[in-house]
Amino acid sequence: MAAPLSHSAEYPTDATLVEVINSLMTSNRHPYLPHDDIYDQHEDIQALYQLNRYQFVWLNEDDSNRQVEDVLALLASAEKNGLNAQNYDSDHLARKWLQIKTGQEESPQARALYDTALNIALLRYLSDLHYGQIKAQNVKLADDIILEPINLVRLIVEAAAEKKPSELVARVEPVMPVYRHLKQALSRYRQLAQMHDTPRFAFSRTLRPGDHDPQMEPLRRFLTTLGDMPQPEETDAETQSEATLYDAALVEGVKNFQSRHGLGSDGVIGKKTVAALNVPLADRIWQIELSMERFRWLPRLKEGSLIIVNIPAFQLWAYDSIAEETEPPLNMKVIVGKSINKQTPVFMANMYFLQFRPYWNVPQSIVREELLPKLRRNPSYLAGQNMELVNRFGPNATVLPVNDETMTLLSRGRAKIRQLPGRLNALGSVKFMFPNAYNVYLHDTPTPNLFKRTRRDFSHGCVRVEDPEALAEFVLKSKQGWDRQKIRNAMRRENPKHVSLEKPIPVIMFYTTAMATADQVLFFDDIYNLDNPLLQALSRPLQKKAPDTVTSQAE
Repeated sequence: MAAPLSHSAEYPTDATLVEVINSLMTSNRHPYLPHDDIYDQHEDIQALYQLNRYQFVWLNEDDSNRQVEDVLALLASAEKNGLNAQNYDSDHLARKWLQIKTGQEESPQARALYDTALNIALLRYLSDLHYGQIKAQNVKLADDIILEPINLVRLIVEAAAEKKPSELVARVEPVMPVYRHLKQALSRYRQLAQMHDTPRFAFSRTLRPGDHDPQMEPLRRFLTTLGDMPQPEETDAETQSEATLYDAALVEGVKNFQSRHGLGSDGVIGKKTVAALNVPLADRIWQIELSMERFRWLPRLKEGSLIIVNIPAFQLWAYDSIAEETEPPLNMKVIVGKSINKQTPVFMANMYFLQFRPYWNVPQSIVREELLPKLRRNPSYLAGQNMELVNRFGPNATVLPVNDETMTLLSRGRAKIRQLPGRLNALGSVKFMFPNAYNVYLHDTPTPNLFKRTRRDFSHGCVRVEDPEALAEFVLKSKQGWDRQKIRNAMRRENPKHVSLEKPIPVIMFYTTAMATADQVLFFDDIYNLDNPLLQALSRPLQKKAPDTVTSQAE
């Protein structure tokens, strides 16, 4: 529990501080900040000092030096979280603090200006760390997702009272394991970029195990640097032939690299593998930073299970715990929406139930664009696909004949098409349901051969899962009696069976080209071309006053 803010009551309202705050609220500019426009922090600053009874937050006691320096260190460490410390005027505030400490600016007004400047910078930093730098709604949340509001103003005042500003980051950053792993990956890749140049490989042909090429040695060093192969043991000097050989150890290193970069792990060095090898480490760094930004857009979830589908990775991760990673998450391949015009949307919803042996209620867009033209050419088409024309979806639907009249109803959306359970059913033997505005869900598939493909954007938007049995076991683990055998039996039954979950499980349809686990960092192609627009948005300069024009009102 936070310490009571009793220290504020011991002091009368600071008249100079009140005067400075009123001035700032009138001008919406802060003379101590290069990013001087404080309009967005207007209400928070008023609320913060009102909560602190219009007393200094950081410059109010004998140990204010340590408190201020802890806050400055916090701002300066923004880079560790994939943020730019200069957006929070870190260096400038450090120089200004030195002037105040050394007595160059010692007036009450200067100290009031500095205390407010520090809090404005801190509010900006914590807001970016918690909500993301791009504040638009980038992940559509289903109506039943309950947001837990966070009061940054109160957190700052409590941190000052407890003399623990260094703990603020942990209280606002995302708690998911993948975010922590990305943060670690960012540090590692920055170190790699500082210590090593990204080599440029230009193989004249496709390389297979046993081939020779003079670039084998730099390839070996690069993969060792990235951690895709172990450091070679000390041996006698290699012959020219051995140094150029694409040997078994190097093949394994290439396979590991391919696996981490969404490529087929065949050990063959072709055009796609060469292209991935030649991506500069600086580009990998901003991929990680973009991923961290996207995870900040998600609500701060409570304890419990979590399922993440990463669209460009063509993979699903199912975590037993949102906050703690006690064991590796369940991981499997998925098939997602086509990149051209059937993209899987980015959103978050709660899974409430699954259905074994489901009907497939064909969406109207597929009926209109694909099935109606086929029906007009061949009225018996539905029977061949184990489909039927019905007056509506649901257990009490009436089956209709296929004729001109019913096809007219179908074209107007007043009749429906559904596919019966069975081996042809597009949803396979089970679907996992989480109500959402897009009518998108996870499901089995009758065409598992597509999972052999490296790039898997083949669906109309829904997500097909590689191992539906394992996923069903994961979501039903708390439901008594539902072991793997019972799940298999349910997937083979004749009629649909609805099974509710004991507790809803959040499902995130996510999009990011960098992921991380406890063991490795993963990178993927930007199949929907969403990275560059985000990178450009984050690269836009903030409104900033040139540092050499920054003056103190007290001067």
